[in-house]
Amino acid sequence: MDTIKIIMQNNKEFETQVESYNATGLAKEIKESEESIVSIGDLVINKFHIECIHKVSNH
Repeated sequence: MDTIKIIMQNNKEFETQVESYNATGLAKEIKESEESIVSIGDLVINKFHIECIHKVSNH
């Protein structure tokens, strides 16, 4: 499991765990989603409000 941090446009930060973090794969998955609301780890967020996603650690 990888821990990632999602930073929103309003500067709120959220951490969640994902099976495996792949920046390119995650960006493509979010971009191709037909819905504006996406699930990342245990978070459900509006994809248009995401500013940045980066890996914090490996577990």
